[in-house]
Amino acid sequence: MSEEGLHYSDLSAEAKEHALKSFIDYYIKQYRRDSLEILGAKVSNGAMGTINEILNLNKFMDHSSLAAESYCLSKSAYVEIMEQLTDVLYHEDGEPVVDWDVAWEDQEEQLPSED
Repeated sequence: MSEEGLHYSDLSAEAKEHALKSFIDYYIKQYRRDSLEILGAKVSNGAMGTINEILNLNKFMDHSSLAAESYCLSKSAYVEIMEQLTDVLYHEDGEPVVDWDVAWEDQEEQLPSED
């Protein structure tokens, strides 16, 4: 990502909160699509395991309820992941410079598909 921006650790507390909620929304979408391979190659599998366990236990919830529950129970694991994603840059308000879906779209297309 060649765009200029700030790392997660450089954001204000308010911007970090915005970035975190945006990431949780993205993560849950990817979890429900069973499409966490790219993210799993970049970050701690322990943190992802913690998050995924909560998501699995509460998979009956709708997206917004699941996001709120996951935020409450897995916030530190999400923060750990975001701190490991040093190639992701943010605007001052916490919005990613490159949308979450776009950021890994090319990488996901390169994954081998199962027949």
